[in-house]
Amino acid sequence: MPTPYERLYENLLPKFRSYEIPLMTTDEVKSELHDYLLPAIVRFHVCKKNLKDRDDILEQFNMELLDEEIEIISNFMLLEYIDANCIRTPSLLKVNLSSSDFNAFSPANFLDKLLLMHETYRKENETLLSRYAWIPQNDKNDAISKLKKCVRKKHNKI
Repeated sequence: MPTPYERLYENLLPKFRSYEIPLMTTDEVKSELHDYLLPAIVRFHVCKKNLKDRDDILEQFNMELLDEEIEIISNFMLLEYIDANCIRTPSLLKVNLSSSDFNAFSPANFLDKLLLMHETYRKENETLLSRYAWIPQNDKNDAISKLKKCVRKKHNKI
């Protein structure tokens, strides 16, 4: 059963607040979020499924993704969004306040907090990736299944 991109978008939207999203049409939101999908797929390099097997016209993966896979991809999409819209923005990187304003608001401090938040999300997703990598596949030919089968055979002989 295919997994529509919309499942990823539904998982992603509650994770961030954007003042622009409520003003956008559904198609504009999908287009905006789709921009973060490919980089997220590339970052999910340990996925047990072929994420290249997708149809961008039908906006779906041609296989059913696990909840864990949807969570990991949407988290990578969130990281891409934060990176593109919060961290790598010229207005944050350029200090344009006077010295009296600097005491009230520090763009450098704000950028540090954004980078810290980005790093926190990245580490959380790396933990999810590690856990995901240890989930055994249902494939009868995977190494864990073969090892269990071998142990059972030896146990039955004894």
